[in-house]
Amino acid sequence: MVKSRRLDIVILIGVLVVLLAMGFYSPAVYQKSSTNKQELKLVNFTGLCIYSSPGFSVLTNGEKKIAILGTLKTGTIYKVSGIMLNSTYGNRLKPVNISRTNLSALKLKNVTGVFWRDEGCYLLTPSRIKLAWCPNATKGTLLKVEGINYGHLFYPMNFSTKGYPKNPENGMPFLAEGIVIYISPNTVIWNGTEEIRLYLPYHTHLKLGERVRVLGIVKFYSMLTIVVESPEDIKIIGEARKISIDEASIGDIAEGTCMVLDSGRAISLKCTTLKLYGFSAKRGDIVKFEAIRRKSSLYCLKCIVIASRNTLSNDICTPKLGKFGKIEGKVKWVRVYKNGFGLANITRNSCWVLLKLPKSLKISLRENQTITAFGTFTTYRGMPAFQVKSREDICSKRCS
Repeated sequence: MVKSRRLDIVILIGVLVVLLAMGFYSPAVYQKSSTNKQELKLVNFTGLCIYSSPGFSVLTNGEKKIAILGTLKTGTIYKVSGIMLNSTYGNRLKPVNISRTNLSALKLKNVTGVFWRDEGCYLLTPSRIKLAWCPNATKGTLLKVEGINYGHLFYPMNFSTKGYPKNPENGMPFLAEGIVIYISPNTVIWNGTEEIRLYLPYHTHLKLGERVRVLGIVKFYSMLTIVVESPEDIKIIGEARKISIDEASIGDIAEGTCMVLDSGRAISLKCTTLKLYGFSAKRGDIVKFEAIRRKSSLYCLKCIVIASRNTLSNDICTPKLGKFGKIEGKVKWVRVYKNGFGLANITRNSCWVLLKLPKSLKISLRENQTITAFGTFTTYRGMPAFQVKSREDICSKRCS
């Protein structure tokens, strides 16, 4: 009986040994061991950290990118050794060793362009290269940038500046400086050589005579045009110099005191051939003015009549050919010819002059009427005459 039990125990032990041996050499277990060896293989990667969050970062070398389990510093180059793991989110590298390295560890790309900032930061070459982050550079300056290009972004690592572009180029930023000489319908500045039209941001206005520095995108239309995108790109750095009308150049504020020779949409002045816009006065008034000098005109900044034409002396006894003046006297007689042209004899004491009355003025005078007239002395068939240009230059008695 005892021998039988011992035999059963021996058989049971034998069966267990066989089963253990079969499990040890099982193909399934061997495959698992092979998989573990594959997972434990070390991967080396050197790249720039382009994204970082708690417990997760992304590196790229410009050709491919890799996800790292761990928090790294964005903008820093790392050399990483680790184990590649599979997950539902894709491959992840579990780092075994991480060390920082320098720029020489990567193959960097050199790009030269103008730095521009609006909703993001860009390098204009003139193609628009979006930067992953903004370098500490001045908007509108020319930069030489070293970095990595991956996807739709360029990751700047190092840059050097070359100042602002010296010449305007269509579609590229340009910094211009000049005096504001027009504000309507478009703002125009004079840079000392040429006129530059500015398209300013909405609700942004400049004043005539201001010296400004503007940064914007160049457009070549009928004249050099700069599109300014932000009020921050406009700097007022002074004002135009004030100088006598005799010496004023384009962009200067011309000063003078002159008699008005003709009036209308613009004023003709005795002291200059340039017409004055933006101010109204009558022929014969003395005007003191400050006006911005343009190519072929003046525009009033500060103008005032300092002496009305009514203060002029009566020149009826001292006519001088071509001189502008005033006459006062009584109408001795009036003659109107078939073509509508008329003459009136204006007399004061022993002095007289013939007043020309063109049909276009539609002026009617009567004998013994006292008048005041403003105009230019001329002649009519060898006799002293006086010529006016408008109805307002002849007034009954005295002009207001």
